[in-house]
Amino acid sequence: MAKLKKTSREGILTRQGGQIVIEYVLLLVIGVSLAMLITSKMASRNPDNPGFLVQKWFDIIKVIGEDLADDLAPEAGT
Repeated sequence: MAKLKKTSREGILTRQGGQIVIEYVLLLVIGVSLAMLITSKMASRNPDNPGFLVQKWFDIIKVIGEDLADDLAPEAGT
C-alpha cells in the first residue's frame, strides 16, 4: 500500500484557504456590527434618545400638525 504524501504546496494552499475563510468571517462580523451600530443611532425608537432619522420625522409631523392655514378665519365681507 502506497503512502499518500502531501506536497508542501498543497499544505500551503489548505492553510491559506482556512485563513481566507476566517478573514471573510471576521469582515462579515465587522460589517454586521457597523450596520447595527449605524441603524441603532439612525432609527432608534427609544423615547429618551431617539435616532436622528426618527427625531426628524417627529419634527416634520409636528410642523404639519401646527399648520397655521387651518386656523385662519375667512375675511368678513368678501
